[in-house]
Amino acid sequence: MIDVEIDIDGFTRIYFEKKELKSALKKSGVVVRKEARRLIASHAISAAGQFPGSKTGAMSKSIKIKVGSGGGYVKVMPYMTPMMASNSASKNDPDGAFYPAFLIYGTRRGLQPRKDFMVQALDNKQAEIRAAIRASLRNALQAN
Repeated sequence: MIDVEIDIDGFTRIYFEKKELKSALKKSGVVVRKEARRLIASHAISAAGQFPGSKTGAMSKSIKIKVGSGGGYVKVMPYMTPMMASNSASKNDPDGAFYPAFLIYGTRRGLQPRKDFMVQALDNKQAEIRAAIRASLRNALQAN
């Protein structure tokens, strides 16, 4: 618990339960990850301007949630995985190439950019996330 002392009419102390907010942020991250995976779940070949399709599921499995130190933020993003590195088109690079970046930005050699599924997933679930965070803040603040 973090003890924050400020003057508010009628109260001498307000307590903030950090665990409440951290939990809400993590649950919100799970919601965004699930939505992003849903957006790229199609087993069809994608065209420019569409969401990427899924062939092996490597990109879907690479979407992870990282809770920041202290729980003040959550990152939801695709990370480089060994499966991506081994399937990489860039055989000169031992670490492989980060495939989601090629999909989102395209390449000079003809791969047209696809829709950014992470941004769209966050936009789709924005209202639900805001409501969850507001509720957790209400529960986290306790006046004495």
